[in-house]
Amino acid sequence: MINFSAFLYIINSILGSVYVGKFLKNKYDKRITIIVWCLLHFITQFVLFEVVQEIYVFNDLTQISINIFLLLIIQKIFYHKDRTRHVFVCFSFMAGKELVKYIASVLNNMIGISLGNVVYKLVMEGKIATETDVEVATNIMFLIAMVISCCAYALVLWVYLMLVNKNYVRKEYVLQTHESGFLILPSITAICISITMKMLVVSVEDGITTIVYNVVPYTMFWIPIICVLLLGAIIANVKLFQNVVQYHDENVKNSLLENQIIQMQKEVEEIQDIYSDMHGLKHDLRGHISNIMHYVKKFDDKENKELHNYINNMVETVERLDFGYQSGNPITDIIIHQKKQEAQKVGVRFDVDFNYPKKLQINAYDIGIILNNALENAIEACSPLKENKYVSLYSYMKGNMFFVEIENTFQKEIIFNMENGLPDTSKENKKLHGMGIQNIRRCAKKYNGDIDIVINTSESNHKVFSLTIMLNGKNIRV
Repeated sequence: MINFSAFLYIINSILGSVYVGKFLKNKYDKRITIIVWCLLHFITQFVLFEVVQEIYVFNDLTQISINIFLLLIIQKIFYHKDRTRHVFVCFSFMAGKELVKYIASVLNNMIGISLGNVVYKLVMEGKIATETDVEVATNIMFLIAMVISCCAYALVLWVYLMLVNKNYVRKEYVLQTHESGFLILPSITAICISITMKMLVVSVEDGITTIVYNVVPYTMFWIPIICVLLLGAIIANVKLFQNVVQYHDENVKNSLLENQIIQMQKEVEEIQDIYSDMHGLKHDLRGHISNIMHYVKKFDDKENKELHNYINNMVETVERLDFGYQSGNPITDIIIHQKKQEAQKVGVRFDVDFNYPKKLQINAYDIGIILNNALENAIEACSPLKENKYVSLYSYMKGNMFFVEIENTFQKEIIFNMENGLPDTSKENKKLHGMGIQNIRRCAKKYNGDIDIVINTSESNHKVFSLTIMLNGKNIRV
């Protein structure tokens, strides 16, 4: 039994180290962490439950409590602090380990009975005649049953742990205390049921150990079924929680996008009014200045020359009332003008070759959302650079497709999210930041399009971030 237990300790140590590494961040090198974690976990398990247990007998509840305590201590040593996730990883692993153990024990018992019948048949047929042959055959059968049971244990536990890991999509999500309780409760329930099953499976009366499998054969069917259902409940609970988190995040993102659009609409409407007033004022001023210039030209004295210079300065001032870019739509004009001013304040070169697609049925506010978010991210990314700071905006059409390309240099390392393939924000509060690129994709998806991100190195060895947004808009029939 010690050898069988040793194999289980080895399997638990290997699979446990891999499973924990999927959820927690290493303090040290990943390979070294796995090796040392496995060795430390195996040694502590073997010493406590195979050596110390011979002197001080631990009951089932004490064994599990010690296991949980040891796991939490080892995780704290090798992984960064994350209390709620540490607890979830520990309890989900313990629940899986305990439940799969009963599945393996039933399989081991069934194989043992079958192989025992084979040995008995060989003895009755006279093919095994001596006690030595019977002992050898029994040991071989026991070894075969142990190997098959260990392989089955490792396979089922690995499948369970990988399914939990696969369904736990939002690993960067910071769990609240009540959320952690929701995730851990099924595992705690499973552990309690496993302790109860141990009491039912093995009983001792008058010094005689009785195994329920031999008394009630049907338990060899129902116990594995119960264990599989409990494992499935833990996995389903993780998936349900992740779906709730994703649904909540989607609602928050959609709400923020709607608020952003509403706010932009208000701002644009206000600026459009100012823009119209400026055009009228500019037209009137040009007329007044033109009349004054005709009047001044009739005279040629010194005072009129000074007045002439003053009027020329007024003309230049009036010309500056126009936005620098005429893209074909006031919304995009306003956004580009605003972002150009922001870029100039931080010393970023701003190049623009953008034209609004008047012939396509694409809402100007959606393009406004795209430009606002993309240019804001681009300016923010290249601002920390000491040289070669630039942002370029370019657009073109191909049939019904409208393409917007934004390119900028950047300095910080970019980490892509495994879930959505988009860059993660480097800011601490990921719930409030990092929404820009997702809003851009939403707008693109609205027009059956998408975004494409490419990172290159320029000739001056600066990293260049290129974002391409593709929108499919129907042609407007005139």
